[in-house]
Formats: sequence, structure tokens, C-alpha cells
Amino acid sequence: MRTGSHRRTIHREEGSAYITVLMVLIVLTIFGLALSMITQTEMQVGSNERTVNRVFYAADAGIEAAIAKALVTQDFQAQAYDYTDSGLQLSSGELQLGSQVQVSAMYPIAPPSPCNLCEINQAGGYGGKDYYKVIHGVTATATRFGTLNAGQDRTPLAQKTVSAMIEMQPFEASMDSMKILDDPNALQQVKF
Repeated sequence: MRTGSHRRTIHREEGSAYITVLMVLIVLTIFGLALSMITQTEMQVGSNERTVNRVFYAADAGIEAAIAKALVTQDFQAQAYDYTDSGLQLSSGELQLGSQVQVSAMYPIAPPSPCNLCEINQAGGYGGKDYYKVIHGVTATATRFGTLNAGQDRTPLAQKTVSAMIEMQPFEASMDSMKILDDPNALQQVKF
């Protein structure tokens, strides 16, 4: 008799061990799926952060390009820059990623004032010209895009707008460079 009751106890323990193993496997599977989802989400967040940083730095580079153009050539007009990640021209039939940076014209946002960092403004300036300190406003908007057909249809991925006030001195203020102060609609293009 002892052998019969002993066998029943073993069968009950084997059944409970089977259920316990199944429960542990289910818990481990759920835990593995949760870790997989968390990893995938973190990768997407990292990719989005990289895209946002890339667009911000593209807009910042647009501001710097406008400053360099104004200082070197005294050209204050609006500019647009397009570039792809590969550095090649946009072509049809392949997925290309790139950025477009649109930079507003640099507008004087305050009347010129005497140049306080140089002696060039003393007594009629250098060569009989007067130099001033002028504060300009400029805005750059960078858009990250993807395209399949040489840029004809661009799918925007991210966009960032950066505005800056730039103080230039010594600046030879001419009537042409100051006429924008009289245009009330001109400042609407610079977004602060």
C-alpha cells in the first residue's frame, strides 16, 4: 500500500512542476518582450534626437553663413542652401536625405549708433567715411527632408527656426543699407 500512495504523491508533484515551469516561461517571455520594446523605443528616441540636433545645427550654420557673407561681401540679401547627406546632387530613383536652410535678409533693427570699439569713427572716420555700430536681425529655418525624385516631392522630417541679433562694428552705414529701417513690413520676416 505504501507504494501506491507514494506513486500518487510523485504524480501530483510532477504536475505542479510542469505548471510552475510554464508560469516561469510565460513571465520570462513577457519580460523579454518588454525589454525588446524598451530597446526599440530608445533607438527611435535616439534617432529623433540626432535628427533634431542636425536640423538645429543646420539652421545655426545658416546664421553663420549670413554673417560671413555680410562681413566679407556686404551682401545682406536672403539666401537658400540645399544639401544632401551624401554631398551629391539630388537624383531620381533613390532615397536621399538632405536639408534645406532658408536664411532671411539681415535687417537693421536699431538705428546706427557711434562705433564704441574703434577710433576709426573719430573726426570723419577713416578716409572721410563715417563708421557706426549697427544691430541686424536674421532668421534661419532649416528643414530636414527625404526625397525619391530629385527633390521634387520632399517629405519633411524635422524643422527648426533660429533667430539672432548681430552687432556689427565698425560698419560703414550707407543710405542703401539703412533704408530698410523705414520699411515696417521688412522686420516681419525676422522672427524673434
